[in-house]
Amino acid sequence: MAPPTAHPPNIVFIMADQLAAAFLHCYGGGVDSTPTLDRLAAEGARFDRCYASHPVCAPNRATILTGRSAPVHGIISNNYTLATDAPTYAHILQAHGYRTGGFGKFHQTPMHTPPPPDIGYLGFDESTVTEDPKWPWLDWVAEHHPEHYEAALALCWDWPSHPPDPRTAEREAARRRYLAPLLVNTAWPLMHPSPLPSEVHDTAYITDLGLDFMRRHRAEHPDQPFFCHISYVDPHDPYDPPEPYASMFDPADMPSALPAAWMDEEGFETLWQAHREFAGFANIYDQPAVIQQLRAFYHGSLRFIDDQITRIVRFLEQSGLAETTVLVFTTDHGDMLGDHGLMTKGVKPYDTGIRVPLIVAGAGVEPGRIVRRLACTLDFYPTFCDWAGVPDAARPPLEGHSLEPALCGAAPGPPPWNTVLVSHAGVRTIISADGWRLTRFPEGQGQLFNLVDDPAEQHNRYIDPACAAIRQRLLEQLADALGRPGEIPHYRTMPMVAGAKRYPVKHNLQGAVPLYLDVPGQPSNNSDKEHR
Repeated sequence: MAPPTAHPPNIVFIMADQLAAAFLHCYGGGVDSTPTLDRLAAEGARFDRCYASHPVCAPNRATILTGRSAPVHGIISNNYTLATDAPTYAHILQAHGYRTGGFGKFHQTPMHTPPPPDIGYLGFDESTVTEDPKWPWLDWVAEHHPEHYEAALALCWDWPSHPPDPRTAEREAARRRYLAPLLVNTAWPLMHPSPLPSEVHDTAYITDLGLDFMRRHRAEHPDQPFFCHISYVDPHDPYDPPEPYASMFDPADMPSALPAAWMDEEGFETLWQAHREFAGFANIYDQPAVIQQLRAFYHGSLRFIDDQITRIVRFLEQSGLAETTVLVFTTDHGDMLGDHGLMTKGVKPYDTGIRVPLIVAGAGVEPGRIVRRLACTLDFYPTFCDWAGVPDAARPPLEGHSLEPALCGAAPGPPPWNTVLVSHAGVRTIISADGWRLTRFPEGQGQLFNLVDDPAEQHNRYIDPACAAIRQRLLEQLADALGRPGEIPHYRTMPMVAGAKRYPVKHNLQGAVPLYLDVPGQPSNNSDKEHR
């Protein structure tokens, strides 16, 4: 597959954290909080049926980095560490002439340990990591905005140290001074305005890091393409946008949450009650006015991110890079945000939990495209390879399918995915090309929704006799999908031959097929010995 321009384009890959496609205005979210993203969607392409392969931060981010499912890369939940025994997309792009930068949240190390100083080991030439605990960003605040250090400290997690770090007591004092007054007037402690001005917030900080990388790259490496990953921590909980964003949207104008359509005979009320206990959400889930205030804060954070994306788009336009750069926006998973009486992400397989936005604009992208074919986060890696002009023989084994043909006006062929699999903690979901969603839970319950006729997922038809044949077909497709990763070789087990990883292939009777096919890439850290 050829890249979309005569020369490989720059790639700017922007991720939000915990954002459902359904909440963006261009996806019909009903709140005008994303004008720049809406414009990019109109000028480029919007994928309407893109799903998080693993609807939790670390597993899905590892899937994007490696192009493999959790059973292969091993990050089955948060707080594990991604191994370096397979090349990430950044390694492959490096090997094909790109300078790579990564800034913000990667979530490939445990949250309660200090993040690495950089992620060069994942293929990034330059990187600054700032995760949910916010410690590296706090150091930047201390250096550049010392007058706001205490307020920033109030937003940080505890430091993992024994004996306790003296800053823990300092942090608690800061929380009493800066957060306690904000929590007096809130119905839920995870929703409140930020005590910081917007320019000190980590959303602005992460944007600054990405812009600085691109400016320096343009000046110092004008003939080399770049890949810049800008990964925000928001709008993830706590829902705490700074002013003016915290007051930008009227709660009364927020769409109501989707009703909780319980199936008592299958035990869903009991099942979801346990998940509703998150941070005391059970105390407010049935209070519409509180949910609307929560959503007003959420959309404030969205508008804040959108304004930062405006800065990125403006830089690309003013620097003359817009015509040679592809810009991608997505997120790692969704957020229930009160729909069905639930909150956040994970084992809640409803639309707002698992369907993610995917907007692509810029070089080689045919404008005004709305792509309704199934896609998932396994598809990003091969797409980056296509844009970079990486030949198939130079890619490690991947599970996904490139999105590039859907972006450049290519003649439609058979859809690459007949179904996509979404899986986490034993909750397995299959979404079919013809618009059904089937989920099996470890406790034995099942869900079956017709997403065409029932997009709000209010009528579970799993035990409906009229849907028995559909249920059986989807259960069989689910079993097939669960076996897909095992049918594709692992990079870590591929033999080294003449200094490169190779695909073993069988001879035919005439011996015309070579024994190995080339797959150059990042060598394993497992001290592979050359096959003899």
